[in-house]
Amino acid sequence: MAYFEKRGASWRAQVRRKGYPTLSATFDTKAEAQRWAAEIEGDMSRARFVDLREAESTTLAEALKRYRREVSDHKKGEKQEGVRIKRWLEDPLAEKSLASLKSSDLAAWRDERLKEGKSPATVRLNLAIISHMYTVAMKDWGIEGISNPCLKLRMPTGSKARDRRPTLAELEKVKAASEKYHRELAPIIDLAVETAMRRSELVLLRRDQVRGKVIYLEDTKNGDRRTVPLSIKAREILKDLPVRLDGRVFAITPNLVSNYFPKSCKDAGVDGLTFHDLRHEATSRLFERGLNMMEVASITGHKTLAMLKRYTHLCPSALADKLG
Repeated sequence: MAYFEKRGASWRAQVRRKGYPTLSATFDTKAEAQRWAAEIEGDMSRARFVDLREAESTTLAEALKRYRREVSDHKKGEKQEGVRIKRWLEDPLAEKSLASLKSSDLAAWRDERLKEGKSPATVRLNLAIISHMYTVAMKDWGIEGISNPCLKLRMPTGSKARDRRPTLAELEKVKAASEKYHRELAPIIDLAVETAMRRSELVLLRRDQVRGKVIYLEDTKNGDRRTVPLSIKAREILKDLPVRLDGRVFAITPNLVSNYFPKSCKDAGVDGLTFHDLRHEATSRLFERGLNMMEVASITGHKTLAMLKRYTHLCPSALADKLG
């Protein structure tokens, strides 16, 4: 049943119905209040009522903070995602409610970021956080009356997959330059090219994970177990490393590798090379050694052909040699 009360120059409407929350709203005229109450009562009568109070009162900033606590902080990439969430919290869109944020708002944000020179991949990663947060809000938090604004959004395209492959001479120069930063960086570079392991998988490797010709990875980026067969060169590198009392293969930290590798490249005069490019190089070499797609995927951990293709850049000269 609806109740109406005049308060100063405005009218307050209140709807009460058994089995539903008590709702109230304030309007400039009584006619507006009556129309609103009639719509609410009609939805309740037809069992179409959706309680929008939480969606309308929860801002994007509040939802993102909860998402960071309950979801992001438990991901392996929580640091990178935390940086993106922090940037969203500083954006004017963060003050909008979950119910009022529209795809047009995000489209304008997308276009502005691209105009600033942000890469399509960076923009997509930032929008992916908003998309997943809405999914969690609807499924796990039970917030009613919202829809994912990213589903109607055209995602930016045009970013190219990296195809940078270092030459043997470049790798030797980088390893030589790395000696002044950390003695473990050179063997890490060699192992990265031999095994296609990620930076964190290499740096956090323990001796008990190396069993004969195989490395057993229990906790990978995608959460699956993976076995990495070791070449003769890889086994020799591991054998030559000193045995540590704490059981780890390396003492260096992942962050130091990220800091020292670009400095070594700069000192060596090698441009445009990142540590992650070594994983691309290793994947390409596995194919050039004659391994088939399933064999390579089992080593690198790629789950889809699309991702495996993105990491593979075969040498045209080697392919020409095969043609005869």
